[in-house]
Amino acid sequence: MARKTKLDRQQLQHFVHLSKRKYRKQRSALKSLFKDDAYRIEPDVKVTDRSIFKYWKTRHRLFSRMQTKDLYMTRELWFSVTPESLAKFAARFIKSCLPDAQVVLDVYCGGGGNTIQFAQYFQKVYGVDSSLEHLYCTYRNAQAYNVEDRIWLKYGDWPTMSRKGRFEKLQIDCVFSSPPWGGPQYLNSELYDLENALQPRGLRETLQGLLRVSENVVMFLPRNSDLGQVSQVTRELLGNEALCKVIYVKDNGYLKGIMCFWGEKFYNYSSPTTTEGPATENVSPSVDYAIDG
Repeated sequence: MARKTKLDRQQLQHFVHLSKRKYRKQRSALKSLFKDDAYRIEPDVKVTDRSIFKYWKTRHRLFSRMQTKDLYMTRELWFSVTPESLAKFAARFIKSCLPDAQVVLDVYCGGGGNTIQFAQYFQKVYGVDSSLEHLYCTYRNAQAYNVEDRIWLKYGDWPTMSRKGRFEKLQIDCVFSSPPWGGPQYLNSELYDLENALQPRGLRETLQGLLRVSENVVMFLPRNSDLGQVSQVTRELLGNEALCKVIYVKDNGYLKGIMCFWGEKFYNYSSPTTTEGPATENVSPSVDYAIDG
């Protein structure tokens, strides 16, 4: 497979603000990742790390193009990337409820499982992550799906960006977030504590920050999440009459988690829409740089 391993200026533009001087160390590190073709997966080479072997066995459910395109994964991404079928469902469901939406923000985008599917249906997708390696993997994986030109990646700590009001003026139509669950250990508890176990902040603070960006918020949370906490936080932040739509999602017959939807359009449908194919309108090549303040 022919692959480009050099980060050129046009590609760098999709890593928002990394061309600025204060990010010179991160920019240098990113260029090294491209030069080394780091984290590329050999789909037929069995992983030696036993802790991720079960994820490797279902690698084609994470990315359907694993066998035909170059995909990139860090060790952490093996157990944190959203399976493609669930990411596709989320993108299609959101587009059905918000047919006029154009811009989506993916907070904690990881390896781009959700980001890539959003880019199939929306004109512009912002991805945020505090790991430069994960942003690199997101971009490389987006290349495998030919949607990299729709994706704009921002390096940084989301709680900090949220407190500073980043993204609040960009007219984001919907915010999606799958915050770190704490690794596979989340299943050790019968009931997952969304305030103390969710990383890096609890549900209340995380949701509050997401709602500052858009009234339409979707979160992908553990299957054993405490729904009482979801209900309580919803009412605390949005009022006693506020609703949250909760959908249990499965992949290959196995329950993988829940998707929580905040925003009236997610449960108060006005008319059916068609979302059989990806967006086809011209994509604007520009990006709003106001998020760096």
